[in-house]
Amino acid sequence: MEKIFKNDIKLIVSEIDGVITDGLFAEDELGNAIYKRYNVRDFAAINEIKKYCKVVFLCDDNKINYHMCQRRNIPFYWGKGEKGKAKELGEILRRYSITPDEVIYIGSKITDRTCMQMIPHSFCPDDVGDYLRSIAWGNFLTMSGEGVFVEMLDILLKNKCYDENIDLCKL
Repeated sequence: MEKIFKNDIKLIVSEIDGVITDGLFAEDELGNAIYKRYNVRDFAAINEIKKYCKVVFLCDDNKINYHMCQRRNIPFYWGKGEKGKAKELGEILRRYSITPDEVIYIGSKITDRTCMQMIPHSFCPDDVGDYLRSIAWGNFLTMSGEGVFVEMLDILLKNKCYDENIDLCKL
């Protein structure tokens, strides 16, 4: 995999479900999600990644994710379905004045397909299946909900060390 982090990546856009969750949730008899399980290690990694670039979430899901982002001060964008997510991703790029080459997209659902095709550096967790893996530029060794952002931080720090000849790897 070629180096992706120098000073060229300014934004990471990610789905939540299937990235920092295992993609499973409990629902009530009306189909409302009752709770989700988030990987706490990913939040620590996200806070560290924010030192190097912006991190936002783009979801087509329920309000549980929205409220989690509000509590953790992470920008949240809502795009309904594949077309809605692609349209919202375009708005995010305009809002931040960023080109697709300056973005990493982390997708885990079929509704991420178009966004992953729009962004040259798209990633997915290991357990998404061959269809999304064939679209992604790279995939994590990590499975959904098991530290995807922790692995992204490793990639960031390793490439920063290599590119800038500084010893961030000891952090």
